[in-house]
Amino acid sequence: MDTRQALLARARKAFTERGYAATSLEGLAKGLGLTKAAVYHHFPSKRALLEALLEEAAQETERLLAQKGPLYDRLMAVALAYRYQVEPLTALMTAQSGRRGGDQGAAGLALGAMRRGIEQLARVLEAEVPGHGQALAVIYVSIVHGTYMTVQHMPGYSVEALLEEGLGVFVRGLPSKGAPR
Repeated sequence: MDTRQALLARARKAFTERGYAATSLEGLAKGLGLTKAAVYHHFPSKRALLEALLEEAAQETERLLAQKGPLYDRLMAVALAYRYQVEPLTALMTAQSGRRGGDQGAAGLALGAMRRGIEQLARVLEAEVPGHGQALAVIYVSIVHGTYMTVQHMPGYSVEALLEEGLGVFVRGLPSKGAPR
């Protein structure tokens, strides 16, 4: 893995575990045995690092949504990929929570990434259910984000099992009493 990719991987983990505001470029460099100058060679700022991670996630989402196959399978692939991405809502909240009111530029990037993700999903869902793509995209994001937050804060739940149930209801509706799924 090259230095840029190693920095992205380390930052993704740090932003997820500690949040954007609590992560420093110096700490990322030290964790990889690099100098801060080496980090700046690849990313001029922590915000640029966040931007690269959010862009990477958007491209992966676009790729997964564009695949052939049933809607449920594509949405499940996006939901499962979410665990390895920097999650925009968490990035937004932690960017706003820093000292001196947080990093509003990073918060803006995260909010933009959230909007872009909803737009990506809305296009796909609009094709399936005309007139409802935007609302369905927000509901989908809520199911996925809620699943990951529940599993993170309440041990004993399985991401995969909750996503299968949640997305099953989202795509197919509630099963009739006694009817097989």
